[in-house]
Amino acid sequence: MTNSVSEPVQEHYTYCAICEQLCGLKVTTRGDDVVRIQPDKENPHNWADFCIKGATADEYRTHPARLRSPMKRVGDGYVAVSHEEAVDGIASAFRKIIERDGPDAIGAYVGNPNAFNFANSIFHGAFMDAVGSHNRYWVGSIDQNAYHYVGEQMYGSSYTTLIPDVDTCQYLLLIGSNPAISAMGWVGSVPNGWKRVLAAVEQGAELVVVDPRLTETAKRATTHLSPLPESDWAFLLAIIHVILDKGLENRAACDSASHFERVRDIALTQKPASLARRCDIPLSDIEQIAIGFATAETAACVARTGSAMGRNGVLAEWLSHVLNLMTGRTDSPGGRVLCDGVADFMKLGAEVFAPTTIPSRLRQWPPVAGAHALAELPDEILMPGPGQIRGLIINAGNPTISGPDGPQLDKALASLECLVAVDLFQRESHRHAHWLIPGLHFLENEEIHVLYSSFHEVPFVQKARRTVPPPQGMRAEWEFYRDLSDAMGLTLFEGMFPPEPAAVEDGLLAMGGRVDRATIEAHPHGLHLGPKTYGRLSQNLLTPDRKIAAAPEPLISLLRERLEEPETRDAKQAFPYQIISRRRLQTMNSWLTESSAARLRKDVGEEITISSEDAKRDGWEDGDRVQVESTTGRLTVTLRVSEELRSGAAVMEYGWGSQTLDPQGQTIMPARGKNRNELVSGNDLDPLARVPRFNGTPVRIRRISAATA
Repeated sequence: MTNSVSEPVQEHYTYCAICEQLCGLKVTTRGDDVVRIQPDKENPHNWADFCIKGATADEYRTHPARLRSPMKRVGDGYVAVSHEEAVDGIASAFRKIIERDGPDAIGAYVGNPNAFNFANSIFHGAFMDAVGSHNRYWVGSIDQNAYHYVGEQMYGSSYTTLIPDVDTCQYLLLIGSNPAISAMGWVGSVPNGWKRVLAAVEQGAELVVVDPRLTETAKRATTHLSPLPESDWAFLLAIIHVILDKGLENRAACDSASHFERVRDIALTQKPASLARRCDIPLSDIEQIAIGFATAETAACVARTGSAMGRNGVLAEWLSHVLNLMTGRTDSPGGRVLCDGVADFMKLGAEVFAPTTIPSRLRQWPPVAGAHALAELPDEILMPGPGQIRGLIINAGNPTISGPDGPQLDKALASLECLVAVDLFQRESHRHAHWLIPGLHFLENEEIHVLYSSFHEVPFVQKARRTVPPPQGMRAEWEFYRDLSDAMGLTLFEGMFPPEPAAVEDGLLAMGGRVDRATIEAHPHGLHLGPKTYGRLSQNLLTPDRKIAAAPEPLISLLRERLEEPETRDAKQAFPYQIISRRRLQTMNSWLTESSAARLRKDVGEEITISSEDAKRDGWEDGDRVQVESTTGRLTVTLRVSEELRSGAAVMEYGWGSQTLDPQGQTIMPARGKNRNELVSGNDLDPLARVPRFNGTPVRIRRISAATA
């Protein structure tokens, strides 16, 4: 840092790469210091979702525990080494493992921040392709695999991105979604979407929120329904039944899809009262929502992470798409619309970046979106045999905190011959790393993210511009992968592109044929490439018959299995509560805690919240100390009582309990909160999406001591 008042003040325009909203930023600098970060109100696409995370982003760039050089484990500590020494050491270890055990002995896990760094993500994937390993794991198996699985099954591509057309939507049905906190995006973005939804409501649109908790979003809804956790599929199937029974479906839309009659048959054979009992929502409310949705001039149903992070997430996601399809809301104004970006990502995903389809070694599960489930990783490391993982790269991830059964994964990571962490910090999941490779902060990065530019609501592209230099001597992540490939004698991209980010960007832009680098660079605030378009999905379908597959057999089979289960839970069961998650506006799940935690309440991540109805029944008081226990773990936390939660559900913060280590100073920053994911099993999963029951795991609560006055 320069800290020199003699340096001139400069203004830079870029975007925030913390989440998928990618808000336009105006960054004021003096020398190498960031003076302030503000929304770029000249950005024509998005700046209104600008939040505290972006405003304070420089805090983690300059944090004292940030990695500033490669680090090598020596005994119980670390020493700083050169980039070249780290590359040579890792290459030597990986070559030894591959020569002895084959390419699948090298595995990789990528976390959420990787998605917003084009060069890092694309070179990481190219490196794993060059190695020839199919042992790839990713954060999508924590929260979004349902989305990708349904995309593969219904549309032929795991990245079929259908965005809600919020401005002209007269009836918006949100399942497990809280955009007042998380913004209006999930694998795609609707800029300023929440405020646009509220504007539509003010003009008479209906907003129906289905969530066990009276969330910040639900408080602004015209209707809030509070189902049992993991029962959204039953609610949606009941909606579908009512629409079909009353003849309110769009016949032409149904006929255009393949095998819709299978959905019709299974829905109409169900008794709606039985489905209402399964989700614990009055049948009269279900009928009202069904008729309102079907008869509205325009409507859209969106299921998000609340429903996706449980054992029935894939069913809820599928049935939400079926509801849109059968009422003519798919790829139509006011419904859900296919993204139109600088490149055709569905085509690129199938032809250029084709995902692996090789099943996992032990459980023989096919990958989703080209990656295996994080829940499989511990056994794949610990279980001997051909293909056992002995070397692993964790790229921008903290899986022992964000995934299920963290202690077992920690044990597995400790057993590896070579563990490499690529990140800005040494996090909890990197405790046993042999090598630490520093990553760039997004304010130090410069690139055109061609792939994520295909997930905007309207075609838009902006170049990320470097506003401050990285620490002296630091290399970008893509350079690490390029140099590691060279040291191992590997060829990246199969020779399709030169191993430079700009060359890959230019190649993909040329394939898209919509805009070139010079035009993008001439618009520092970003560039709209045209208006929103409708009706493109039918030309982009990659299913064998080029039709939407309304009733994929795996989903139909799973639905039948669920319908054979008891309608209601046993009132005397050993684990009577089901935990669900919540998010905080100030931070992200399992990262940014290094800088943002100080702005949160002291007790964040130290509580479990239950309904006032349940607390009264059991004689508990707000502030009691309680033990929360599942089949896999137990935690001691403080009990909170709320009027905003339905009976039987319990809320615990997601993503806390992580230490941040400082290998440069040999100190450890204490963890904040408890890792509630220790209560979540790596074996109790959605059977198709392979997502653990982060929302829905059964627990019991036992009082340890009464609240103090």
